[in-house]
Amino acid sequence: MRKCIEKYDMIKDNDKVLCAVSGGKDSLTLAYGMKLLSSFLPVPFTVSAVTVDMGLDADFSPVADFMKSKNIPYEIIKTDIGKAIDGLEKPCSLCARLRRAALCNYAKENGFDKLALGHTEDDTAETALMNLLYGGRLYTLEPTTEYEDKSLTLIRPLMTTNERLIRSLTSELSLPVIKNPCGRESDSARDEIRKIIKETDKICRGTAHRVASAMLKS
Repeated sequence: MRKCIEKYDMIKDNDKVLCAVSGGKDSLTLAYGMKLLSSFLPVPFTVSAVTVDMGLDADFSPVADFMKSKNIPYEIIKTDIGKAIDGLEKPCSLCARLRRAALCNYAKENGFDKLALGHTEDDTAETALMNLLYGGRLYTLEPTTEYEDKSLTLIRPLMTTNERLIRSLTSELSLPVIKNPCGRESDSARDEIRKIIKETDKICRGTAHRVASAMLKS
């Protein structure tokens, strides 16, 4: 994470960083890692965390307890996103946009400079292949994205960290991972891309790493 942050110049002096925490392994690792980094990174910054509750009856109390134990300020945003996407055949894109809007609005209203998202090296590779195979274009996630009004910048400190390491850390640190209440993740186009990468990896190990690395260098 430190190498990624320094390589892409993600943190400035006295930044207020808000970590988006879904309760999954990636976002929990992100928040905990950013808190640890804030204690020794040469650039001073603060870390807080927030969860968008989509109204799907998920219990985030274990996450709240974990954040309190690590001295990370934490809030839960109540929304009706679950109702808004209920019944849609392909809700993932709209759900992602609504959650991102809720996060950005909260960040701006509360004076945060950076919104940190838990996208990993694997997410970068999956997004690249999704855009190539479904959209016919070479594009993937960016390490940093500045909003047009320059009031907020999205950063992705886990972009060079792979899922295998995060799974190991999750087990080693006993992170309180919350099961995704959506239940639709296995129906998405992204899940199909994951299957393609997994099969390719059997004969060409390190597929996700090479795809992500190639895209970040392009």
